[in-house]
Amino acid sequence: MSDTSHKNKPSLFRKIFRTTIIFLFLIVVAANLFILISGKTYLYKGLKETYLKGKSGPGIYDSVVFPSRKADKANNPLPWSFAKEQKELTLDEIDFLSQIKTTSFLVVQDGKIIHESYYSNHKENTKSNTFSAAKSFVGLLIGIAIDEGHIKSFDDPITDYLDFSVPNDSLVTIQHLLTMSSGLNWVESDANPLSDNAEAYYGSDLPQIMSDVSFDGEPGKEYVYKSGNSQLLGIILENATGMTATKYLEKQVWSKINTENDLLWSLDQEDGMEKAFCCIYGTSRDFAKIGQLILNEGSWNGNQIISKKTLAALLQPINKKERFYGMHFWRYEDPEHPIVYARGILGQYIIVIPSLNTVVVRTGHERLDKYEIPESKSNNSSFIDKNQHKVKHPLDLFQYISTAKRMVKKSSR
Repeated sequence: MSDTSHKNKPSLFRKIFRTTIIFLFLIVVAANLFILISGKTYLYKGLKETYLKGKSGPGIYDSVVFPSRKADKANNPLPWSFAKEQKELTLDEIDFLSQIKTTSFLVVQDGKIIHESYYSNHKENTKSNTFSAAKSFVGLLIGIAIDEGHIKSFDDPITDYLDFSVPNDSLVTIQHLLTMSSGLNWVESDANPLSDNAEAYYGSDLPQIMSDVSFDGEPGKEYVYKSGNSQLLGIILENATGMTATKYLEKQVWSKINTENDLLWSLDQEDGMEKAFCCIYGTSRDFAKIGQLILNEGSWNGNQIISKKTLAALLQPINKKERFYGMHFWRYEDPEHPIVYARGILGQYIIVIPSLNTVVVRTGHERLDKYEIPESKSNNSSFIDKNQHKVKHPLDLFQYISTAKRMVKKSSR
């Protein structure tokens, strides 16, 4: 009886192993059939660059994964000046930044760096992904194109600048795209591999993707954040100016603000189209110069890069109800020091605090995604504004604002 039991164990193990292999094989076959039949071949790229590399999603150093176009640095690069007294982080602030995998934290006041810190292998010349903070760059470029006359106004219909038509596009304006109120049918989810965002990020034909969209909602009625709006603006920008988004950025902005490093913008394919909804790669110091440009009301060394009027329009709230968003810029109406800012999904921030003459840049691998402040946080946290319930801001934003305020107040004494 004992001998028979031992003989059956290997046989049972082989049967389980064989069944498991067959099951996995069928799953792989079924997945491939789904991808091929649905046409979602971008999933191969997504799997290769994430799960097969031990990642769960896109990363801040993905510039090596995709083709890109380069914006050359300024012919007259100028390093930031440093304040005589550099400000240090508190132990609590260092702990917070470490917990959410910060790679850089930079504070500029009165045109001088008062704090700069880097983490892990990230250095002052390391380029990292802006993710959706790139949308604010697109907003700036659309504003400049209006100043230059390539686009007549924010109220222009998008059909004047697109070389294709999609269902229900006749009433949609450029402003509707900029304010995320176009009624675009687009699946935004960053966690869903079948979303439009995933296809736009890992796919290789953005013009085709965008020509397949539609507008199902009433334009101008409701704010709904959808990255497809930004991608359409990228196409409009290229058609209106006759230049790629990267080269227009280089000509009108990057070459004029004393940048020290080249910028990269991810493309859908070699010599293809910029991912206008995301994916500009640059250094924290150069990103701070974009913030300084906004702080300067569009001026740099006496050169008006974007008119005050146009920039002010971009930064204004879209309506009385949804004051947290302008035209591709986020807004936080701090009762004492209102701010405007750009942000990306993994905690990329360019924060402008006009009343303190301050710019803050934070880059990293994570952010806090909770937009509604839990009661426990409201009672215990020193850095969260307790009046800001149910607003569209990630909670880590309040830490960066608080840290900057503390440093700036000490500097002004």
